Amino acid sequence: MDSKLFVNTPPKTITVEQASQFREQGFFIVPALYTPEELELMHQLRIRVETEARDNAGSYTRNGALYEVKALVNDPGGRAALRKIQEVFSSEPDFRAVAASDKILDIVEDLIGPEIYYHSSKLMCKPAKGGQRKPWHQDFAYWADMQPKQVTVWGALDPATLENGCLQVIPGSHLKGLVEHHHAEDFMIDENLIDEGDIFYAVMNPGDVLFFNVMLLHASAANMSDEPRVATIIDFDSESATDRTFGCDTPLRTADSCKKQ
Repeated sequence: MDSKLFVNTPPKTITVEQASQFREQGFFIVPALYTPEELELMHQLRIRVETEARDNAGSYTRNGALYEVKALVNDPGGRAALRKIQEVFSSEPDFRAVAASDKILDIVEDLIGPEIYYHSSKLMCKPAKGGQRKPWHQDFAYWADMQPKQVTVWGALDPATLENGCLQVIPGSHLKGLVEHHHAEDFMIDENLIDEGDIFYAVMNPGDVLFFNVMLLHASAANMSDEPRVATIIDFDSESATDRTFGCDTPLRTADSCKKQ
């Protein structure tokens, strides 16, 4: 894998320091990238879909998106809650407006170049006192038939803390290539390979946005705290997804349409 994903030298939007961190560590965080108005838009969206989830007996689909309702972990009453909306980009215009705005695409352009395609998306929920953990994995393992010139964008809608299951990453792990994954608790790597001393805990405030390489090893713990943890997740690709399971063959941005010349 070519770890030098930066097309713009120097980058046009991010700092040289952020560019260096992305190349060397595989990620960086932009504080307060979502505005209070954007956070309120997403807050209203989540209230609506969480109410819908409570009114439904189980998971449901709408406009190409799966609204996944699952039982909470370790809950003796068997409570169920919204776990995620898979492909939320296709069903919720407010999600598209926030997670794929021009300011997001400007940063993505610095990372993968001026041709930007939508790949996949989620509204990911870790409900209080029962949100499940996500084992160690690489996003690219889910679509390894594609090329890895992609980036994942993870936006905090709530405080992401050690207690409620903030993202955990292994800095520099993207440089080691694709690690073997297997189906067990989830699609995951052998977690004996993880040295806890290498883990960076991405504690974030609402509005902070994490950009990371799809080869970066990452995970999150279960949420047994009193506070929920909801995040926007969207992946962008540098090539068309024609004849592939994931993605779209219509670009969100092309070299000809770039606003920054």
